[in-house]
Amino acid sequence: MTSIQIEELQFQYPSANDPALKTTSFKIENGEAFALLGASGAGKTTLLNLLSGLLEPTSGSVKFDNETVNRVSGGDRNIAQVFQFPVLYEALTVQENLEFPLKARKFNSAFINERIKNIMNHFEMENLRNRRIGELSLFQKQLVSIGKSLVRPNLSAVLLDEPLTAVEPRMKWKLRNTLRQIQKEEELTMIYVTHDQTEALTFANRVAVMDQGHILQIATPDTIYRQPDHKFVGSFIGNPGMNFVSATFIRSTTPDTGGTKEIGFRPEWAVLNSGQPGDLSGQVKTTHLTGTTLGEPIGITWVSTNAGEIAIKGVLNHHPKEQVEIHLKQYLTFHNNKRLVANSDV
Repeated sequence: MTSIQIEELQFQYPSANDPALKTTSFKIENGEAFALLGASGAGKTTLLNLLSGLLEPTSGSVKFDNETVNRVSGGDRNIAQVFQFPVLYEALTVQENLEFPLKARKFNSAFINERIKNIMNHFEMENLRNRRIGELSLFQKQLVSIGKSLVRPNLSAVLLDEPLTAVEPRMKWKLRNTLRQIQKEEELTMIYVTHDQTEALTFANRVAVMDQGHILQIATPDTIYRQPDHKFVGSFIGNPGMNFVSATFIRSTTPDTGGTKEIGFRPEWAVLNSGQPGDLSGQVKTTHLTGTTLGEPIGITWVSTNAGEIAIKGVLNHHPKEQVEIHLKQYLTFHNNKRLVANSDV
């Protein structure tokens, strides 16, 4: 396993007007499960390709265990990379594809057999052992591709670029858990690129949230959710994301005459009633049922207010067009898109 240091790293494609990756510095620890999360075009794959050696930095450096590898080829960095769609030898069998990286490095047959057995057990593909890649479904091919990337021992890092795109939705959770189990067992430094917040937050020790080439925050999944450093992080994470309103609309805060401060709160950080005045007033627009708790319907209530439309999670006991009061249990304060305080109780 390897620690990876990113120092003042930047990359700009030759024909582009702006860098695809803005200047950034951070460290990925030995044996860490790390996720790069962001929408399409955020710079995630560019950063991953800089780590793998497919791209050379415009400026700055990539270091593996304090050794600069900017000009070291991907093959010599001792990494494995899984792409969005499987890259395999179609004419070979599943077993032959898994054997290939080990035979190329001249491991003995007993070791090869044990490694392949272990990978096949992890991914439950023993029944595919003798089938040719051309005979497999896209999902099965991706299983083999991921297995092939993990079969080599003593890897510096495993880089996964949207690895579950080709995976059936009902299997994503199971395969993600399998990857995490292998990562822990072998203490692999594993970097997982995804646009799916559920994948990132349930897989990684730490998550880097990216937008337009910037890394806006690196933190644990819990911190990313509860204490976003940037408005984009708050709105991007969560379903629905964080509500944001000007501080001037919140009755319990000191009015901000410049209109520059905003209050951000998660849908579950507020409650509704029709009586005692709250921090905001509004009218129920619609409700969305997501389940029940102790026989009561729960879900999302969308409320139209002077500050805009607000989403509240909780018991569904109000009806469209009903006037309601919104009481904030906690909130965060933002200025110029950045968080000012960690948490505030109202």
